[in-house]
Amino acid sequence: MKDLLLVGAGLLLAAFVVLAVRFPRVSLLTLVALDVSNINGVIADQVGISPYKPQLAIAVVVVLVMVRRRMFRFRWSPVLLGTMVLFAGFCVSFVAAADPVTSQDVLLGQARDMLYFVVVYALLLSTDQIKAVVSVAVFVLAGLAGLTVIHEFLLHNSGSLYGLSRVPLVQEGGALTPRHAGTSSDVNFWARLLILFTPLSLSLLAISRSWRDRVLWGGCFLALLLGVYLTQSRGGFIALFVGLVVWALLAGGHYRKSLLYLPIALIVLVPLTGIGSRLGTLSAIVSGSTNTADPSVVTRKRFQLDAWNMFLDSPITGHGIGSYGTLFPRYDRVANFYEPVTIVVAAHNFYLEQAADGGIILLLCWAFFFGSVVFVCLRTLIRAPRASDHTDRFLAVGILGGLTGWLIASVFLHLSDFRALLVIAAIAAAVDVRSRTAADPSTVDEAADEAADLPLDPLGRRPSRALVAGLASVAALGLVGLTVVIATENTAYTSSTTLGVAPSGAVNGANAYGLDVVSRGLIVPTITEVLDRSIGVGELQEQAGRFQNSVEATDASVSFAESRLGGAVVVTVTADQPSTVAALTTAAVTLSKAQVANLQMGYELTGDPVDPQTISTPAWWWMPTLTVITVGFAGLAIVADRRRISWAHSTVDLG
Repeated sequence: MKDLLLVGAGLLLAAFVVLAVRFPRVSLLTLVALDVSNINGVIADQVGISPYKPQLAIAVVVVLVMVRRRMFRFRWSPVLLGTMVLFAGFCVSFVAAADPVTSQDVLLGQARDMLYFVVVYALLLSTDQIKAVVSVAVFVLAGLAGLTVIHEFLLHNSGSLYGLSRVPLVQEGGALTPRHAGTSSDVNFWARLLILFTPLSLSLLAISRSWRDRVLWGGCFLALLLGVYLTQSRGGFIALFVGLVVWALLAGGHYRKSLLYLPIALIVLVPLTGIGSRLGTLSAIVSGSTNTADPSVVTRKRFQLDAWNMFLDSPITGHGIGSYGTLFPRYDRVANFYEPVTIVVAAHNFYLEQAADGGIILLLCWAFFFGSVVFVCLRTLIRAPRASDHTDRFLAVGILGGLTGWLIASVFLHLSDFRALLVIAAIAAAVDVRSRTAADPSTVDEAADEAADLPLDPLGRRPSRALVAGLASVAALGLVGLTVVIATENTAYTSSTTLGVAPSGAVNGANAYGLDVVSRGLIVPTITEVLDRSIGVGELQEQAGRFQNSVEATDASVSFAESRLGGAVVVTVTADQPSTVAALTTAAVTLSKAQVANLQMGYELTGDPVDPQTISTPAWWWMPTLTVITVGFAGLAIVADRRRISWAHSTVDLG
């Protein structure tokens, strides 16, 4: 029986590949629909294999086949530059990666996500199925949201419907409350995903012409609203409200006028649905009282404070993408103690998470990425009214509304649905390209191309010398960078040991204040300054030589700094060999403890040496440099093809 199932699955896969190659839109629609809705994850949970990577591979093959058949269309968009800048920001965070292995794994995943974005964008332009992709994504998510409604009111939350409607029990006010997470692992992530596409369902409703379409998209909008409601996500309620208000304001006309009735609707809906009581649980944490606050809200505030401290320790480049989980035990002073963590260890704030991982540089890169999406949407809003069809205009309005909701919901959530965000970015870029072409048809002379029986020129008719020189420079810089990285390959190691400052004797009511390092804020800075001025690499080599052979430390360094969390001194040793770092760290800890004891201040240092870790390795550099090289040479190939097409046109004209 199992063999028959495998044979049947193989036949279905072969049939799908043939169908996808024959009809590229099939590959595009299935790739987006199954991934955005996380049905791929449900399939992986049920059968053990996710179809995502095979789908992506098939889509890449489809793109190559379209290039061979001269059906491929590709045009430049500011969003492409935004994604490149964002990926560059991910790479820069490796400068001070606290956990290079984890960061490199995260970077590899994000590189695949960038490939996913490029493939989806290319298929959108080549097939011109922009509205179809939006419709499929909204329809599938609305169907899953509607399934959660049926699961709640008709099936009474029995089972998980094969993973399509998960209902985790969440601690709420001392009781376990069922909340709907759809195909996601977290109710709040599911709410944010629905919020991202809910304004687009309104856009599809606005551009509908027949009553059947209005009923379909009106039902999808209602299903998405109910789906968000069943998540009981407080941040989701706020984000959805603001996103829909932004949509109505940008849509204009009677949609904007309908906002006048909003106060009446809120007066009726907020008490009736219980949303007000859910939002009321946030008031205690805003006022500073945690005694009556929701424990999950208090824990999230604790996570966010840790992320803020991580950012302050490395504000420029951060600690490396994906490093929060590794660093959390060092920064959380009550982790695994009297208040154990009961929810997922994460920043639970997108902005603080990215600040901790990549510092100001990564935050600026994210701002550039979001800015590029907003820019193309606003440009579409300006250009679209010139055309008779308002489809592009309303799609741009839906994207802006959904993106606004996503950004607000992310105040309470860390990054999870990156590919869904990239799909929205790809749709925005494609809509912008189509609106520009409609507003200025001379950019692509389709009639002349068809007359000459040549493929459409994907980027315009006249490649400028500046463009050629720029692409050549990008490719050359990529090759030079790769050569420099290989030639200067070097790996450094470091060890950061935190030594707590504690009273050396008994503490009682008489001397408690005098020995309190928190109340007497000058104690730790004074000890840190004394150690930093009196202990150098030479002293560490001498100390290490008393217990073992002499240590070669020509490139070593040692530094002492006050812990930003207070009450401790951080000793950092760096060298080019892990054995050297280990020996010098042991010597630094020994000398530091002895030095503080000799001061006779009533304090001592506590703590043990930390094992050395890799802090810089060029292994990750191959990815961004290879990306730069690929972009440069791919651009040159397109320009060369453009010149060939232009030459062919001139030959046809002369003939």
